[in-house]
Amino acid sequence: MTDPSPPTRRTRQEAPEPTAAPVDPRRPWMVPAGERPEVADDDPERLPTAQLEMAAFGDHLIPYVPPAPKPPPSLAPWALAVAILALAAALITGWLLPLGVAGAILTAISLRRAHDSRRVAGWALSLSLLAVAFSAGWLVWGFSQLAVG
Repeated sequence: MTDPSPPTRRTRQEAPEPTAAPVDPRRPWMVPAGERPEVADDDPERLPTAQLEMAAFGDHLIPYVPPAPKPPPSLAPWALAVAILALAAALITGWLLPLGVAGAILTAISLRRAHDSRRVAGWALSLSLLAVAFSAGWLVWGFSQLAVG
């Protein structure tokens, strides 16, 4: 078995270059496989990538604008949940008065924040104050019953 010897430099230089198929001017990126598009550049060794000089320098650059920061999570729904729990507990017993106070404090913090819902915070405040009133009523009634004896 004899292998053909690889071509020498001289035979490669003397061999005519294969003619490239014409590239459609409307779609210059569609080049047949194995063919390299003609580059109108000074450097024949440069690969046809991005135009680095234009991409790196010049007035055409778009300045980077970082995305807007995400707003912190809203406290209004949490304040409403605590107010509803405080009102439910206040209808049964008065000992959970601090839960109504905690709901009112969360609501006050929520009302101070610009991105929280005012409507939800308003409901939370009214239910928290109602829970505090019911709890205080239970405690006043309970302490008055202790003094009877």
